Amino acid sequence: MTDDSMRLAKPSDLEQLAKLIDGRGNLQDRLDEAFTRASNLGVRDKLAPIGPMTSWVTKTAPDLRKRAAIIRAGDGDPMAAALYAGFTPEQLKGVELPPDTMLIANASVANGDKFDPGWLKRQDGETLNDWLTRIKGEAVAKVTDNKNAGEVVSDYIELTALASTMPQVFKMSVLGTMKLIKHFRHGEFLKAPGTTLSQLLRGQSPSKFTPQSVVRMGARIGARIPAPVLDALAGKNSLAILNGKRWAWEANLIKVGKNAAGLQRAGGAGKLAAFTTGAGTALRTGGFWRVAGVGGGVVATAASAFDVVQQGNPVDAFKRDKAGYVSDVSGTLFNASLTAAMVAPTPWTLGAAAITGAVYGVSSVIDNWDKVKEFPGKVADAGRWAGKKVGEGVDKLKEGGKKLVSGLNPFD
Repeated sequence: MTDDSMRLAKPSDLEQLAKLIDGRGNLQDRLDEAFTRASNLGVRDKLAPIGPMTSWVTKTAPDLRKRAAIIRAGDGDPMAAALYAGFTPEQLKGVELPPDTMLIANASVANGDKFDPGWLKRQDGETLNDWLTRIKGEAVAKVTDNKNAGEVVSDYIELTALASTMPQVFKMSVLGTMKLIKHFRHGEFLKAPGTTLSQLLRGQSPSKFTPQSVVRMGARIGARIPAPVLDALAGKNSLAILNGKRWAWEANLIKVGKNAAGLQRAGGAGKLAAFTTGAGTALRTGGFWRVAGVGGGVVATAASAFDVVQQGNPVDAFKRDKAGYVSDVSGTLFNASLTAAMVAPTPWTLGAAAITGAVYGVSSVIDNWDKVKEFPGKVADAGRWAGKKVGEGVDKLKEGGKKLVSGLNPFD
């Protein structure tokens, strides 16, 4: 398989050919356009002789990509199994694939005559993250020859992610709502999410639930940090005045940057110099921790949006898995609104984060409820299976030991 002299095709050539068939603006698009125009003109029957080409196109391009992936697997390409499953190189760009799982997956693809690689194929509406989670469990099932053990691994990965994410989501939803109520009733300022540590190091209490001992400890630690370093980490309070605020964690970074740029323009600076000054001022006002949170929020929003897009037509995706699709969409909206609240803490952004967080949290719990209920039973079954295998191993070890002793005993 890896000998170039024996190969009839290069994987890149097959992939390029597939792209010419079903890529944007190529054969499939042109066929669709021709049939659409013929239908509008009432002459669709004239294209009957080329009708079979439509089904040929939809079957041939995926088949070419599958063949290319098989060749890549033989050459040890780490992305071969994912390509075989039906993902595109663009979808895999920058993705870290688990090497242990991909080793088993690629071996299955490269030796398709001995092992059925059908378990790797991407299911309807399955995102890359869903696929990676599923095949980790499937790989365990293949190695152990125990489907339940594989399901335990997959469920554990999903439930661990749920357990690590949901508390923060519900916390943002509840605290965000409480902050809005206090803001409208008592005029309390709205702070950007993720700035609690900044407040503590400045000697402020983030909420009435924060123990005073923690507040005092934060103030002592902050007092020992050099002022320039603390400003770089927690944000520079003196710049918040550009937004009419006192503290960096309540400042709208967009308004800070805009006003700083406006002052530069008023002084005769060019557009580029004004923009640079505005952006730099906004970054210094936010501080490293807040800006890092914004960056992480942008990445999380992009990743979750990418997962939603991969599920295809929204109507079909919703029909396949109502709670799951609502969870994915609301998760994207929550990440986006939370990021916006980090940049600009306003009633609108914090309210959006609170609402989308509530929807995201509830729909995620509903989507995973069956896994939550069934997980203990699956773990118990896996434990019994493991105990049985260990027992069998011990028995074989004993039997082997007896045979070894017998073989070494000259009087036996």
